[in-house]
Amino acid sequence: MNPKVCIVLVNYKTWQDTLECMESILRSDYRNYQIVVVENGGDDDSWEQMLKWSRGENVVAIETTNPLHNLSFPPVPKPVLYFRADVGESDTMRLGPLDGIMPILFVKSKINLGFAGGNNVGIRYALNSNFDYVWLLNNDTVIEPNAISELVHYCENKAAKKEKVGIVGSKLMVYHQPDKMQGVGAIFNKYSGKSKIIGAQEIDRKQYDNTEIACNYVIGASMFVSKPFLLEVGLMSEEYFLYNEENDWSARAKLKGWKVGVALKSKVYHKQGASTGNSPKKSKWQIKALNYKYRGKIKLYKKYYRAQLPFLYLHLVTRSFKYIAKGNMSEAKVIYGAIFNTKF
Repeated sequence: MNPKVCIVLVNYKTWQDTLECMESILRSDYRNYQIVVVENGGDDDSWEQMLKWSRGENVVAIETTNPLHNLSFPPVPKPVLYFRADVGESDTMRLGPLDGIMPILFVKSKINLGFAGGNNVGIRYALNSNFDYVWLLNNDTVIEPNAISELVHYCENKAAKKEKVGIVGSKLMVYHQPDKMQGVGAIFNKYSGKSKIIGAQEIDRKQYDNTEIACNYVIGASMFVSKPFLLEVGLMSEEYFLYNEENDWSARAKLKGWKVGVALKSKVYHKQGASTGNSPKKSKWQIKALNYKYRGKIKLYKKYYRAQLPFLYLHLVTRSFKYIAKGNMSEAKVIYGAIFNTKF
């Protein structure tokens, strides 16, 4: 029997992306899965729009010129079977297949639980409902039809060989340039505090497809984990709210003897920053996101790389000088606020 997969999507004011993502998932060649959508405390009309979509009252508009148009259009037949719950209910709710169809579960949180907190809602539900795997998938993605089956195949193959591969990523592609890779894993350098994204912005010529990617964490837009991993390593850390969660999870996994891997035949197209924004210079929210990033990085080092903490501080101070030289005082203030744990 095919393992049962719980696919967790966290929505925060980007319901159009979530619906496009779900349309692509529903075209998957792997059928033993359930989608759990966590509405993460947004104050827009995402909840209503997503429920309307489920009933067939709302259609996602996708330009026919979009090269990925066929992955999520035309819409799958509606209505689709769904349940709805509040966060408190979802921790104990167990939903089985109805007539062979796994219903979509919409879970509503009254507050923004952050990236880790929102995903943990789905993970707790999956653990209570006896799923074999959990796929934490960013809602601003669309997937190839074989993306789930390739992840399952990769993990089952590793398990058969008694290899402890805990967190598995996909080949992440750039949504707006679908022949270009966002990356196929990442290498974190604890001395510089920087990460090298393997394959970043390279044209995909299958140059990595026949290799085992040597990385120490996977990009957080697609993280596939097993039930044994979750029971031993635990859920994502909610200390960070935004950024650094995947680094923390991978570092904790390593302490328990788990490795990370990449299922290179599992292709996911990522819009990259649709919910948080790509540039930290455009809005107050993006400056706030940068604040989470730097404070989280310091917290990560204090937990796992305390001996290398001086190197991180040196790196951050050097970066702040560069911002000051460019007249970008807002980002420099964020760095100093993170270092001295204060607000400017």
